[in-house]
Amino acid sequence: MTRLTTDERREFVRLPKPFSVQAFEFKFPMASQPRVETTCVDISSGGLCLESSQRFDQGAKVQVRVNIPTLNRYSGGFYKHHENDIDQYLNAIAEVAWVEHSYGKYLVGIRFVDIDWDTQQALKRLIDKAVLES
Repeated sequence: MTRLTTDERREFVRLPKPFSVQAFEFKFPMASQPRVETTCVDISSGGLCLESSQRFDQGAKVQVRVNIPTLNRYSGGFYKHHENDIDQYLNAIAEVAWVEHSYGKYLVGIRFVDIDWDTQQALKRLIDKAVLES
């Protein structure tokens, strides 16, 4: 069973789940930006925390792609329910809210700033269901 964490300062409930994440800084030229492949420490409908070997600067804009199998099951869109459960991604433009260095790795707090509303609602429903089951 997944343990969920909450904090009085937080607006969103976090789900501690190690989803695969691709992230890169949103700077031009985009193709030349190094892509970080890692996992998140936790995720909420407002952002995520990831562990990275690459440093991101606080305030930097990043593009994130999070592989969340079954995400579309929580979507309101009719056709999304029938898509492949494995290849489902949350894509968003985000901002680095904070960075901590620990044991040769960086913990990076990412806040979504541009995310598809339907995808964000699907993520919220997925997390809400996990809260009810914990």
